[in-house]
Formats: sequence, C-alpha cells, structure tokens
Amino acid sequence: MIGAGVAGLTAAHRLSEIGHVCDVYERWPGLGGQAATVDAGGGVRIERYYHHLFMTDRHIQALYRELGLPDELEWRPSTVAMFTDGRTHPFTTPVDLLRYRPLSLRSRLRMGAAVVMLQRRHRVEPFELITARAWIQRFMGREVWDKVWGPLLRAKFGERADAIAMAWLWSKLTLRRELKGSDARQELLGYPRSSFETIFAALARVIEDAGGRVLMDRPVARLERDADGFRVHAGAPQSFRRGHDPRTYDELEEPDHYDAVVATVPSEVFMQLLDERLAARMRADYKRRVRASEYHTALCLVLELERPMTRYYWTNVIDPELPFCGLVEHTNFIEPERYGGRRFAYVANYVGPDDELLELEPDELLTAYEPGLRRLNPGFSRDWVRERWLFREPHAQPIVTIGYRDRMPALDTGIPGLVLANTTQIYPEDRGTNYSVRLGWDAAATLLSQPGTARARR
Repeated sequence: MIGAGVAGLTAAHRLSEIGHVCDVYERWPGLGGQAATVDAGGGVRIERYYHHLFMTDRHIQALYRELGLPDELEWRPSTVAMFTDGRTHPFTTPVDLLRYRPLSLRSRLRMGAAVVMLQRRHRVEPFELITARAWIQRFMGREVWDKVWGPLLRAKFGERADAIAMAWLWSKLTLRRELKGSDARQELLGYPRSSFETIFAALARVIEDAGGRVLMDRPVARLERDADGFRVHAGAPQSFRRGHDPRTYDELEEPDHYDAVVATVPSEVFMQLLDERLAARMRADYKRRVRASEYHTALCLVLELERPMTRYYWTNVIDPELPFCGLVEHTNFIEPERYGGRRFAYVANYVGPDDELLELEPDELLTAYEPGLRRLNPGFSRDWVRERWLFREPHAQPIVTIGYRDRMPALDTGIPGLVLANTTQIYPEDRGTNYSVRLGWDAAATLLSQPGTARARR
C-alpha cells in the first residue's frame, strides 16, 4: 500500500481482514494524509487541514463502529457566515438566506427555490455537461452568480471557476443534505472526541496485528515490476522535506517484493513512481487519463489565538479584497476547554500551483493576511497570535470540468496487481474522509477481483 491516508489505511484494513499481509508506506511522518493531525503541544492534536463530518457520511460512521469506536463521534450544530462588502452575514439557515441583504429579495427567493429543486434531483447526469456558471445564471439569476457562487468558485478554483461542471456543485448541495425529519431541521456536523488521529491509530493497529507494517516517514521512491511481482524502492527518512516528487528522494539500498500494490497517491506522483519499463506496459489511454488530472493547491495557515475572531465556525470570504477564501474557527465548534482553554483557527486558501503565496514562510504569509484579518475583525492584532503552523498540499482539490466522468481513470490500471485510488476518482462526490473510506473499500475490491491475485507476502 502506497500512502497511509484514509483510503490507503482502509484498503489495507479490508485486505488484512481476509488474510492478506499488507505493508503501508507513507511519505509524511504521520497517518491520515490530508486529514493528518499535528502535535500542537501539551498533548493537544489538531488536524493540519480543517475537517468535520456530515450526518450523511455513512461510510466513515460505519468504519468507526466496525473498529469499536461508536462513541468517538460527537454531533454538534454548526454556524456559517459569508463575508462580503466589508460585513459578515450569518448564512446557516433558510431564514438567513431570506435576510441576506447583499442579494435582492427576488434573487434570494430564486436561489432558495433553485436549491430546493436541486435537492429533489437524485441523478447527476443532467449536470455533467453544463457549467455551474451557466446553470446558476439560468435558474438562480446573474446577480446570484456575481455575488455568491461566482466569488465562491473563484476562491476555490481561481481562473478555472467558469469551467467547473455543475455536477460538482450539485454534489455539494444535495448529497450532504439527504436528511429527513428532525435531522433536516438543523445541520449537525461531526467531529471525533480525540481528533481524527484515533481512527488512524486504530486502523494501523489492526493492520499490524494481521502481520503487516505501517511505515511512516518511509515514502516510495520507485516502483518496478518483474516476473515475481513488484519491487518497491523506499525513500530515505525525511524525504518529505524535499516535496512530493519521488524522483528527488534518496533510495534505500534494497527493495521490498510484493505480489500486488495499491497506490493511493496523487495522479502526478503515481506517474513519477513508475519506472520506465512499468510505465511502458501501461496502456496509452490510461496514462493519458491519469496525466489529465488537475488540482488546485490548499494553503492553510493554522493559528493559535488568544481570543475568537468571529462568533462563527465557518466564514466564507467572498470579498475580493481579502487574500484568502475562508476562516474556520475550530474552537467556535469544539469548545476551547477541550484544549486546555486554547483557541485554534484555520485561515483557508486555494491557489494555483504557481501562486506567489506558496513561496512565503509562515510569518510572511501572516503578514500578507493581516489586513484581511483586520477586515474580518477590526480589533485583530498580531499580539493575538500565540503560535502558527503552515501547510501546503499541491494535490488538494481536483478540478472537475464538463465531461469529467469520461476522462477519469479507472481504479484498475490495466496492469495485473496494480491499483490506483486517489481523490480524482471520487465522483460525483467531492473529496472528503467519508468518500475516501469508500474509495479504500473499492480499491481493495478492485484488487481482489483481478485474476490471479495471490496472498500477499513481504
């Protein structure tokens, strides 16, 4: 298994359950991939990137129960706001939409009616060949695009915003809202009592109890295939400091041999792993699909603050004068007392791979963000910041455009014993821990369905 994110750990767990022995290689010195936690000191762990669950996230809830952790998840009400034109507006309930002054009353009503209409559509196919911009302008109106969805999509996808397929937005507005009865009255979000680290550690234990290994700070630098199976060339410890390209890693002396490999790394990294002969064996059409994958980079500045910035958990920033797209105040969702009175907030951003912000160090980025943070809270001072951490993920957000389904690579690479499973293959749903669990199950099933899949060995 290449990658100890949610999909990789889940796939290894499934294979271990039925008697296979799985080794898991992970570039980062921690578990969980994009949901990995960081030690904030004093026994406190928080995620590197903000995470929560929706009540419709059935797959990961089932995994918590399966691992004997049914009481680990807590469900809490969320609070959402929109910051635009220099003001913060609550945006949690339908009543908040009706009171949303940046839009005319007519546009508010059209937007609400269109969302209800979307939620009654249970098939994605009608939305796969039309852009979100075209659909929104037709059914919600130009003003709603200009003042709500256009800025939100530009914050997420930059110059590609106008090309995003409506299928992507349909999944955001419907699949997470498939609730009925009392569950539909107020959105509740889930979060583990002890961070997501708990479920990652539980998965690692069951894999190791079955005879496998979970190797952190041990990336794969190169993957080969010979008559006996696959040869995995591991990279040296601390290779993660060189970035994501495995070709830059120093290899350890001897490769390990395996009957099969499931790679849960980003598409670009997957192609860089393959040695020349293995890449030559892969069908040209499959390589074209993998190479066509596009991503936007997540740039996340995590702040420990001495006081709250706002009264909301999640603030979407759609004011173009601010250099970031959101503020997620974790301790407006989970009480600070759980962290010894400490407060944590994420300043969220998505940027293109060449954006100058990616070159900044944490304090430099904080300086660049300061004017925007003061717009959110005029009283904000650099003195409020007790600690900061900066994380960059170049393969965070797949870019979903018209006809995406027809370009998406299959899990089966066409090479017996080799499976690829990453966030570009979560469709029509968007990436997230819940669908990564499902992806891990599907990856394991794909491998087991291939003729001649043998009992794995080290």
